Amino acid sequence: MNNGNKTESTPKTLQTPGDLSSVLEKIRGVGRVAIYFHYSNGPEEKTESDVSFFQWTSDSKRNKEELIGILVVAEGASDKHIQNKLLTTISSVLQISPHRIVIEEMELEE
Repeated sequence: MNNGNKTESTPKTLQTPGDLSSVLEKIRGVGRVAIYFHYSNGPEEKTESDVSFFQWTSDSKRNKEELIGILVVAEGASDKHIQNKLLTTISSVLQISPHRIVIEEMELEE
């Protein structure tokens, strides 16, 4: 039953760096976020995008590969409290050791 004021939605799963970024941006003080996942095995055919260590991906074949590192670039990362909050949150949500997560401050655009 829809009363017009609320819409029912199914819980969203975090499947891409973009999904995770949009959720992290909702944390107070974090600001804009860009996330790059690094996997243990690259695709069989190397492309220009495979040259970078950290890369965006939404390929379904990534599901078979082990996530071994994450780079998070966030506007609010100059604040050590925000860095710690991001580290704890990402480590818990993705079940990855904190030492595999790198958090850097985003360069502010003028």
